[in-house]
Amino acid sequence: MKQRLALWLAIGTGAIAFIAPQPLQAKSDAEQICISVGRLLEEGHYTHQPLNDEVSRKFLRTYLELLDFSHLFFTQKDVDALEAKYGTSIDDDVLLGNLKPAYDIYSLYTKRVDERVAKIKEQLKQPVDFKTQETIELSRQKASWPKDQNEADELWKGRVTSELLQEHLSEHPIEPGPQLIARRYDRLARNVHEEDKDEQMKLFLDALAQTYDPHSEYLSKNDLQNFSINMGLKLVGIGAMLRSEDGYAKIESLVVGGPAQTDGRLKVGDRITAVGQGATEYVDVRDMRLDKVVEMIRGKKGTKVRLLAIPNDATDPSKRKSVDLVRDEIKLKDQEARADIIMKKDGDGNQIKLGWLTLPSFYADMDRHQKSTTKDVLALLKRLKKENIAGLVVDLRRNGGGSLEEAISLTGLFLKSGPVVQTKGSNGNIVVSSDPDPGIAYSGPMLVLTSRQSASASEIFAAALQDYGRAVIVGDKNTFGKGTVQTILEIGRFTSLLGSRSQDDGALKLIAVT
Repeated sequence: MKQRLALWLAIGTGAIAFIAPQPLQAKSDAEQICISVGRLLEEGHYTHQPLNDEVSRKFLRTYLELLDFSHLFFTQKDVDALEAKYGTSIDDDVLLGNLKPAYDIYSLYTKRVDERVAKIKEQLKQPVDFKTQETIELSRQKASWPKDQNEADELWKGRVTSELLQEHLSEHPIEPGPQLIARRYDRLARNVHEEDKDEQMKLFLDALAQTYDPHSEYLSKNDLQNFSINMGLKLVGIGAMLRSEDGYAKIESLVVGGPAQTDGRLKVGDRITAVGQGATEYVDVRDMRLDKVVEMIRGKKGTKVRLLAIPNDATDPSKRKSVDLVRDEIKLKDQEARADIIMKKDGDGNQIKLGWLTLPSFYADMDRHQKSTTKDVLALLKRLKKENIAGLVVDLRRNGGGSLEEAISLTGLFLKSGPVVQTKGSNGNIVVSSDPDPGIAYSGPMLVLTSRQSASASEIFAAALQDYGRAVIVGDKNTFGKGTVQTILEIGRFTSLLGSRSQDDGALKLIAVT
């Protein structure tokens, strides 16, 4: 093993000490992030698994499969060559902050995609025979990589023929099959080329985190921002929902009360062609990835963004309108807890009221502690009780989880006291989390709806109410089955000692306890 940067940390106390064989100021931000992610996984993950040669080989394989998940572009010859070159050294590269292997492997992947798209276009020019009897493997995640280019060519010949047949049989053809398929693979190649160095690093470090367990991941700056939005149900922007269509960012809906809806000039169906920040020049966003366009439109509260858009009713595609807006805080009310009254007849035929509480997630404003599932549900329960409901249904069927603290405190609204969940750390210590409030917000009959999509915090809430005999659980035979607790560690807290401290460094989401 190569000489490594040594780091010691105690998660929870925030104590970190570095012993460096060379001045760390020479490291770039990306290199510092890489080192920090490697060390945090070693010391902070539940397994305390060191980054060694065994992990290195698994990590490389995970990265290759993250890039080529259907085993279609690399060949086994490529994989063997990469394993021989990086199989037992890529762990050392991470701990030294060397991202060259990540970029080199991605470059090879880009090359293979370009080569394959060129061959597909040549195949599309040739006549096709649909009368042959052939089979293809549609799902190839568990299949082997083709052994060489000749085997890959045969595999792709069948896949492209199958795609042509699908378009030939389509009852609603969009355009001639060869033309449509060529455009489809051009788009694939374009997407691959649009991944810049930061995004390649994101994929690389994500593969490293997933090597430890499938639920851990590296969150880039944008990922961390989206995570905060989902937890706090708010963002700063113009209040427009966008989708990608024919290379444009098209407005799908406007948030009521948001800057765009209040201003009135932007309409649903408008296509954004360029974005400007303040008084700066417009930047063309045609054929730009949607997440990049969204990033340009979002910003700090009170700042100005300028949009150039094609009106939805424009008959002349060259027509444009310029709209300048001031960014503001947008609340995502459609993701909040909500309540409805359902009228039903009881066994005697009498009309009764049932409260129906829908919880899309367990959210919490981590910065201001002003917004949370528990606070919202408490207010809704007060309103439902005034309606004299005869029973309550809590709908968790599409709730994928969220804040563990919210799951515990929400459970407490329906229980007097007692343990809700226990977690076990890597040292074997068990921590019991109990209902923090002895009061009960609702004591009537309860039913909790779950599904296979109900996960994590949803499962904790439902299981606690079931164990206490407080509610009847109704739904699919099983829920998702995620019994781990993940911790968000902002990389900037650790890279700050190396001369950087910013949310731009992203975060590591990992399992610290189970």
